[in-house]
Amino acid sequence: MAIVFLDLDGTTLHEGRPSEGIIETIALLKANGHHPVIATGRVPHVLYGVDKTLGIDDYIASNGQYIKYDGQVIHERYIPKDVLQRLVDYCEMNQLDLVVESVDDYVAYSKKTELVDQFSEIYKIEKPRVDQTYHQNHDILECVFFTKDKIDEVRTLFPELQFNRSNTIGYDVNLKGELKAEGVRWLIDYLKFPLDQVYAIGDGLNDITMLQTVNTGIAMGNAHPRLKAVAKHITDDVTAQGVYKALKHFKLI
Repeated sequence: MAIVFLDLDGTTLHEGRPSEGIIETIALLKANGHHPVIATGRVPHVLYGVDKTLGIDDYIASNGQYIKYDGQVIHERYIPKDVLQRLVDYCEMNQLDLVVESVDDYVAYSKKTELVDQFSEIYKIEKPRVDQTYHQNHDILECVFFTKDKIDEVRTLFPELQFNRSNTIGYDVNLKGELKAEGVRWLIDYLKFPLDQVYAIGDGLNDITMLQTVNTGIAMGNAHPRLKAVAKHITDDVTAQGVYKALKHFKLI
């Protein structure tokens, strides 16, 4: 049996919806006795049940910060409230937009520009409501930070946090670490699973450490060039059944 970690956006999802043939591909993978696991930058709230649609029971969410396995939450890491408040204060002082994400919600601290809603449109997720007190009363897994020229400064000011470019508009903000790789290693260790039977497929910058961690890292044809550079194998695009072709190549289906 192999474990296959699958990214969502740009890998199994295209424009927010399951890509052509992916549901059948995952069914084939499971029928052959292998174990698919979602590994995504999304928090659970914005999965919108796509895990069930894809037929995948287990997932690593929020770039490795939250793991649900066999129906139970087995790992979770939240941004400390004092660190989060410093980030909120920085955004307020510099007139920058920020979204905060809990397990159950996706909320904008501010919408001073159109960037927040444009970000939602790219990923086909909800446009968040504004609530400037939400972060004070809820545990926050992740943020989305919007800036054009402050990223170097903010990385210096917030060494506790990881700022990873999600797209040309925003940055995912998580606790400092190796993003999805930490979640993947945590689950592999938890299951005591042999590393030589672990595969991962992705397309984005937040997939780099994941592909470097597993035995067989696979980049989509539409992947960022930096991800392709670390991949063991490059498959076809998300619009051309790249996941199916990769699994076929490695004889998992």
